Amino acid sequence: MQEQGGSRGDFFLNVNLVFLSQIAIYGLAFGLRIVLARGLGDEGLGTYSLFFLAVIVAGGILNLGVGLGNIFFLNKRTYSYRVLLAGTLFVLAVTSALTWVLVAAFGLIAEPHLFVSGRAFWLYAAALPAVVAYVLLTSFLHGSSRFAALATVAVMQGLSGLLLVGGLYAADVLDVFSALAAWAGSFLLADLLALAFVGVRNVDLRGVLRPQWPVLKDQIRYGAQGQIANLAQLFNYRLDQFLVAAFVSRAAVGHYTVAVGVGESVWWISSAVAMVLLPRLTQMDRERAREMTPLISRNTVLLSVGAAAILMAVSPVLIRVLFGGAFTPATTPLMLLMPGVIAASATRVLGSYLFSQGRVIYNTYATFIALGVTLALDLVLIPTLEVPGAAIASSIAYVASLAATLYWYRQVSGGSVWQALIFRPSDRRFYGDLLHRLRARALPAEKKAR
Repeated sequence: MQEQGGSRGDFFLNVNLVFLSQIAIYGLAFGLRIVLARGLGDEGLGTYSLFFLAVIVAGGILNLGVGLGNIFFLNKRTYSYRVLLAGTLFVLAVTSALTWVLVAAFGLIAEPHLFVSGRAFWLYAAALPAVVAYVLLTSFLHGSSRFAALATVAVMQGLSGLLLVGGLYAADVLDVFSALAAWAGSFLLADLLALAFVGVRNVDLRGVLRPQWPVLKDQIRYGAQGQIANLAQLFNYRLDQFLVAAFVSRAAVGHYTVAVGVGESVWWISSAVAMVLLPRLTQMDRERAREMTPLISRNTVLLSVGAAAILMAVSPVLIRVLFGGAFTPATTPLMLLMPGVIAASATRVLGSYLFSQGRVIYNTYATFIALGVTLALDLVLIPTLEVPGAAIASSIAYVASLAATLYWYRQVSGGSVWQALIFRPSDRRFYGDLLHRLRARALPAEKKAR
């Protein structure tokens, strides 16, 4: 039976595809973090992380939320693909030029130092436009539900980054500059692949030079609401690393980076679900979206709890073996992050529902509440408890974000909060149906192979 937005089987096929790609992407990032930790040490990894975060934050501001606007309008089919792409490339061109002017002015008038110094500073001029282009171009793949292409681009970025850094490490020439250059280069390669998938034939040069201002205004106006939330969420996830650098040391940033990186592996599940769920819910009628969301949410929470329990059991050995004895202090903050990581898994799914109903501003409100909690607790706990204090603050902030999201989810959907969080015995049929569908898909493949 077909439902609006595709069949349930298609939904789970896409979830499986995205989940497997997320495993590959996070696995590659995990491998990269191991190589960086081994090659740069805890202080070098801390410096690398601060540059990385500075670029991600600046890139989040410079894309103006256009990527989110593209996802929304492509699914609603409000504007044509070519018109949206022309406005997007106009934004990319303007923000790239602005980046080069600002980096040059800062480096020449002040001094080339912002978390990194000397020649490494000038890598901002390449890394920032590359990251903005990645966000904007992949939004067309996401908004068109082209998950295979989206996964291919993301895996390419992670794989090329790992291969470049791994090669430098094997040649014993890995330092902070070469690691950052490899990271920026991996995004440039991914941008070229993304543009190929988007289609160069879809680029209207005249439209890029003279975009349709009312359409571009809508792209920015709608997307900016969600992008503000994304930036606040990013600060929720990463602000503490800047504060750890300020109050403790860059080596401590390296320890916390490992704890966060390992802990975020639990998000493989919710990331895959939310990525596929967002465009699907946007296409659905209101009643069907209201029915589907709590089912997906509570089962995502269940799987995340199981994954967190396994990770906590193996993490002491895992961190020591993979990253080295210098990173064993990451074990305690990892444990302290787990309650918040589980809460954030539910927030991702419920936030997709609010986005799909045109209430993205509620995600923004919830995120700013959490950001306030993060900032207040970080300033109190990091100077006294150091890295464990940052982990405690983050966990509490993630729970606060979930509480606020649940409040607005109930207001918009009218559904029960507990139904969105707690596994129900009737969900066994949900898993039975899923296994049946997977088995049915596997049988034709087996017959074909014979």
